[in-house]
Amino acid sequence: MQLNSKSIFLRRVNEAQLLKKISKRTANHFISVYNKFDSNKRSEADEKADELLTELIAQSADNIKR
Repeated sequence: MQLNSKSIFLRRVNEAQLLKKISKRTANHFISVYNKFDSNKRSEADEKADELLTELIAQSADNIKR
């Protein structure tokens, strides 16, 4: 089964939400913003989303450790 960039992004957002690294509201926001990108910009959107998710997860992990 081949996964496209959209399904990978949506899976990452869902996993982050399930692991309680981001809230449901944040996950819904990521998904709605992502859906506004047209199909030619999907790879750029994935890069930005990965950066943002990485940053949010790192911040959340820091907050949990404190």
